Amino acid sequence: MTVPQKNIRLEQQDDGYWIAKSDLLPGVHVAARDKWAVLVRFQAAAKAHLRALLDTGRPIPEAFRSKFALTA
Repeated sequence: MTVPQKNIRLEQQDDGYWIAKSDLLPGVHVAARDKWAVLVRFQAAAKAHLRALLDTGRPIPEAFRSKFALTA
């Protein structure tokens, strides 16, 4: 499960760190010194966030619902 790169916003801060976030997963954002490292960290954070939503029974964001198979 990954967030398409076109949906990830990257911003470089004054201190050189990169911030990654996406409107598909509000509240999920990460920072790293390297542009590529921040993308990898963001994907890991997104996966952990979606897993936590699933494990706690909270709603999965619409963009990711088709990726999950719900079972009884």
